[in-house]
Amino acid sequence: MALVFKRAIPVSLVLVVLAAPGAAAAADTVVAPGAQAQRLTALDGTIVWVTGTAPRQRLVQRTAAGIAPVKGAPVAAYRSIDLGRDRRNRLVLTYLRCGTGAGCRVYRDDLLGRRASIRGLTRRCEVSSAPALWRERIAYGLACHTGSGRTKRADPRRSGLYVKTRSGSPKRLPRPRDAVRFGVHHVPWVDLRGTRVAALAADIYQYAFSQTTGGSRRQSFLAAASEGETTEHVGGLALGSGSVLWTLVRSEHTGDPSQAVIFRHTGGCLDSEAMVNPRGPDEATGFRADALAVDGRTLYLSVPGTGIVAHGFTPDRTCAPG
Repeated sequence: MALVFKRAIPVSLVLVVLAAPGAAAAADTVVAPGAQAQRLTALDGTIVWVTGTAPRQRLVQRTAAGIAPVKGAPVAAYRSIDLGRDRRNRLVLTYLRCGTGAGCRVYRDDLLGRRASIRGLTRRCEVSSAPALWRERIAYGLACHTGSGRTKRADPRRSGLYVKTRSGSPKRLPRPRDAVRFGVHHVPWVDLRGTRVAALAADIYQYAFSQTTGGSRRQSFLAAASEGETTEHVGGLALGSGSVLWTLVRSEHTGDPSQAVIFRHTGGCLDSEAMVNPRGPDEATGFRADALAVDGRTLYLSVPGTGIVAHGFTPDRTCAPG
């Protein structure tokens, strides 16, 4: 049976100790000083991020050898990235690379200067997230349509989250019940670790969810909602050790400071940490975290004005294990 968790964290009710604008928390460790990441992914000690403004963006990586551009990756628009493992258990980067036209192509990159297109994922659909690779499996989002030109319409019957194993046929996995109820079928975020897959179903309401690659043991929660005077968007989603689902939400509410909220979803428990901009005449714009990635038990954030940090998660709202 799928478990659904809802959350509501009004800014006016959040009680936190506020750090200076653009500064990392005292417990954080800066791992890439000055880096500005729009997207962030991490695995096996390697961190990769997207920097710059589309369509002139670059891929940069941090390894034990230091920080350097991803070898051979051209300047382009990188809409989505993910680190996983190939069939030989080697680290592999996947991404959606978009040119000056409307279309994007799906690539896999060995981080050593070799890359290749990933084909066979779709017919009459668009890949909506960087595919997540884990050994023999690949997970990805599809945005499908019917008709063309003025008659082109979204096709929710075929859109959504898919998993494909080896040369088998792609399998469409179920979405959260409320996502189905409200017609939310766009999947811009996907992550895969072993036999656990996580994704985001996004529209006015955005649902973070995870399940087995066979479609069982599904859990989900309402991560973000944009309605009335509130605007919220998910800026990061990743699976960590123990199938823990991490999500970063950027939230704005008229009359309140903006905030970046980190959610940790594990089993029957949803914890959160709100990073709220300070009030006052020097109130900062933007958010105190722009992107999130997880490598096992290590949580990384892109902090404006500081760089990429290893963040010590300190929840201000917790729940008992369910």
